[in-house]
Amino acid sequence: MSNVLQRSGAAFAALLGAAVSLQAHAVETHLPPERHAGSASYVSGGIGENESQRFEAAFKRYPLIVQLFENSGARDEYTADAMVKITDAKGRLVLHEKAEGPFMLVRLPAGDYRIAASLNGHNLATHRVHVTDSGHAKTTFVFPSNAG
Repeated sequence: MSNVLQRSGAAFAALLGAAVSLQAHAVETHLPPERHAGSASYVSGGIGENESQRFEAAFKRYPLIVQLFENSGARDEYTADAMVKITDAKGRLVLHEKAEGPFMLVRLPAGDYRIAASLNGHNLATHRVHVTDSGHAKTTFVFPSNAG
């Protein structure tokens, strides 16, 4: 009887693990379609709790994550409609697009890049990032409270 219970428990644990894995995969796959801009492709969004969770779950699949916030007193809040501009080490434009939410997940070749963000005329300091083939670079922009 003990063997039967152990096997049943192991089977249940395997089934539960598979269900959790499928749910995590389903969460990741419901992103907007990727758009292409030259040598880069990107997806942008993350408005609302459900979409935000889907984007955060997809972070590991993209070499560059750009996060966009607006200062709101005690804490920062997600913002949308910022312009994101990425140039390579030689100053060539790689991407210049409007973010459709607080996240922009970008696929681009490994290398050094400069990222600029602006929102309603508020330009923030440029960030430098190094993108690799196997890692994930993340950069965060926080606009002043009056930017949006």
